[in-house]
Amino acid sequence: MNRKQYVLSLVIVILVPVALITINAFHYFLDWIWIFLISTIGYMFIKYRLSGPIQMFANKFNMLVDYDLDISGAEHLAQEGVNNAATKNIKAMYMMYLGMAKYYSGKYEDAIKTLNSIELNRLNTVYHILIFSFTGYAAVEIDDIQTVDFSIERIKNVSLRVAKKYQGFAASYLEILEAIKNVDVSLDQYKDVIDKHFTRNDGYISTKLVYNYRMAIYYKKLNDILEMDKCLAFIIANGKEHHMAIKAKQMFQGSVNIEDYLIVEGDNVVSEQQPEVIEEDPLMIDTEESQEEDKEE
Repeated sequence: MNRKQYVLSLVIVILVPVALITINAFHYFLDWIWIFLISTIGYMFIKYRLSGPIQMFANKFNMLVDYDLDISGAEHLAQEGVNNAATKNIKAMYMMYLGMAKYYSGKYEDAIKTLNSIELNRLNTVYHILIFSFTGYAAVEIDDIQTVDFSIERIKNVSLRVAKKYQGFAASYLEILEAIKNVDVSLDQYKDVIDKHFTRNDGYISTKLVYNYRMAIYYKKLNDILEMDKCLAFIIANGKEHHMAIKAKQMFQGSVNIEDYLIVEGDNVVSEQQPEVIEEDPLMIDTEESQEEDKEE
């Protein structure tokens, strides 16, 4: 549903009950309960037309990013969502995905600008964690330490305002971002955090890319070129247009054969279980449920 369709549907939902009320006032043959039911059905229809496409979009976006590694396709999909958003709240949601897509494609400065332009009050507080986290990830790649620090502080602050069921979600993103930032001063802790979050086999190629990229940085700090190149070769062989493949090509020293690390077809099967926390792939959040929990806090 685009902006014009949304406005037209809203006008109809408002005018029909008003017309029925007017008719009822003069002719007394319409029961008020039918007016209420018609209004409710109209409201639910609009709500479904708004929320349904977003859920389908999110599922498709995540598959493009996490499994197909079609980053340009994901960015195009998100940009279409922004252009055709029916409401400002929905546009803010698509803007969040667009910012993440720009990060995945290696457009780090554009990603930060896009994420910073989002009207935060249009989104549930839980999504702020994703916005600040991806802003921090993009800032890391361009060595913008001030933005990284600011993003960490914002995550800490918003973590205090999310529903209890999302506290672990926020803590995980914060732990990862802090470990990446402090890799030079606490290398062992960095490795522990990477192992903790990215060694599971969830079936998504993106998780393996993240793990190998972060471990390549670990081995680079240890000056272990061979182990670093093994990780980078895996990313180059399987990463397609993902930004980590671009970074891997820049870091690769050529000490191993890239073709030896290509995943054989059938080795990478998508798991039915949704990833719990992945640095490059946000947890799917039930917007309505999280909004209700925020009201209860």
